[in-house]
Amino acid sequence: MTTSELQQAVSTAAAYMKFVCGVGNNAAWLVTLDAYDQAKKHRNWEKRVKGGHTVKSLYKMVMKAHKNYERNLIYTDTNRMFHVADMSPETRKMFGDISDSDYFDYWASVGGCAYAKTRPAITSLWNKYRLSLLHHDIEQSDIMAWIMTATAALCTAQSLYERGLKTCHEEWGLPTEGLRRIFRGLDLANIAKLWMDAMQATDPASDSYELEPTENRNIEFGLLQLTESWFSLRTLYDSVQATTEDYSEVFRTAGEQKKALCQIAKLRAETYKNVELLKV
Repeated sequence: MTTSELQQAVSTAAAYMKFVCGVGNNAAWLVTLDAYDQAKKHRNWEKRVKGGHTVKSLYKMVMKAHKNYERNLIYTDTNRMFHVADMSPETRKMFGDISDSDYFDYWASVGGCAYAKTRPAITSLWNKYRLSLLHHDIEQSDIMAWIMTATAALCTAQSLYERGLKTCHEEWGLPTEGLRRIFRGLDLANIAKLWMDAMQATDPASDSYELEPTENRNIEFGLLQLTESWFSLRTLYDSVQATTEDYSEVFRTAGEQKKALCQIAKLRAETYKNVELLKV
């Protein structure tokens, strides 16, 4: 692979990873914020736990970690994905006088569209956790079910990230370890771990009982449903299209916004054509 070919492959992989993680990472964070609001109502919120922390402080660590994640994506000096000045002249021409933060917000909003579109799958998984917790006499099951749903959402986003790396390796011949270094800023693994630590501290019993076979099947189905809904081509393209329609302010003119929507429609059609069996 020549230097030029390598640069093109990395550029294509970056666009793909932003496409996939735009849905997974940002939709998962909105579920997490829902759960965070619920966690504040738990009776153990102010309880001091192992290590001298309170449950509240463990959740605050998650919020801080996500702030750092956002700040790194916007302001990093290496492997920049949201630096407006790095855009090609053709791409830069489409956008107005926007900052890197504006561009990041536009990307993050893709997850908001996906979150709204897949809300039934999210609440369905929450109910499966709630019923299981109730069956095992876990107190404040409604709250704990939301916290567990957020754990599942963050793990689903991590799964999509890993799938994305695998696709980049297989499609564009880029080494996996190199891909991990380039796209580590999109990795939510640390945030997911911090959230799980907070969840376990909130009520250790909720994460320690053994699932019955029926409960296990129901929850596994809910997890599969959420993963498939966030990774489906329809969700991905619908979310990007809806965000582009809503964010007229980031485009230089209405004509450039329309051009962007046409490009999305063209890419969607080409992608669908290359898929032998598309489940929608």
